[in-house]
Amino acid sequence: MLSGCGRGRFRKHARRAAVAGLGVLLAGAAAEAADSGIAPHRAIYEVGLVRADPSSGIAGLSGAAFYEWSTDCDRIVVNRDTRLQIQPPEGESVSVQVEFSAWERMDGQAYGFAGRTVRNGLATDARSGAARFTAPGEGGEVVYSEPRGHRVALDPGTLFPGAWVRDVIGHARTGEGLLTRRVFFGEDEDDLLTASVLVLPAGVSGEGPQAPAALDGLARWRAQFAFFGADGKALPSFESTEWFYENGVGGDAVVAFPEFTVRYRLKGVELRDPPAC
Repeated sequence: MLSGCGRGRFRKHARRAAVAGLGVLLAGAAAEAADSGIAPHRAIYEVGLVRADPSSGIAGLSGAAFYEWSTDCDRIVVNRDTRLQIQPPEGESVSVQVEFSAWERMDGQAYGFAGRTVRNGLATDARSGAARFTAPGEGGEVVYSEPRGHRVALDPGTLFPGAWVRDVIGHARTGEGLLTRRVFFGEDEDDLLTASVLVLPAGVSGEGPQAPAALDGLARWRAQFAFFGADGKALPSFESTEWFYENGVGGDAVVAFPEFTVRYRLKGVELRDPPAC
């Protein structure tokens, strides 16, 4: 049996495993598609465990993640459903499902989100809210409807995920050095993350995985992401190495937390027609 401390650590790590891939996998292609005419899409990823320290409380992990991006002409809409079976060192496996939906206004000035975790059929960790900036280039605020009354101040320069993805793709095209941005995601305890991105040169990236037919011929890059919480610690909360395509579709990824590492493999993608705006 896991101790009380061990159970708490396992629950935290189980949720982190399910929300891993907060890089390009989270925000998706719709932000770029809105500007370039590339179709929104639905992608499926196979999720597996790479390694886990004994202290993680995770002995095995497998599952799938489903991502869907669309636009209604005024907003980017993102839906994600991650379903995992996680095996602790002792006892029966735990079923963890994390559902998350978000919308972002095309100009990047407003954002709404809602999500919950379902663990062995019991819904927990629900959170939802809306955020906006007072004006372009200025700060703003997040107001949560769940947990009710929770508020987070947004400093000037903070981005929502769609705007951040546009920055990452533009950065990859220029081939410059490190890109660091403050990003609000709103789907976990770490509401605000400082995201640093280093796009690897072609000679370092290697050939990479075979692209799905729908993405064949598109430019792609391999990048290293580091995400830092608001606690001021020098080491990142987690890191990832990810492939992503010029239309924003996330490819294979490896996401490393201090006590365990998770792998995402892109198994299929369906490009969809954008609305007639």
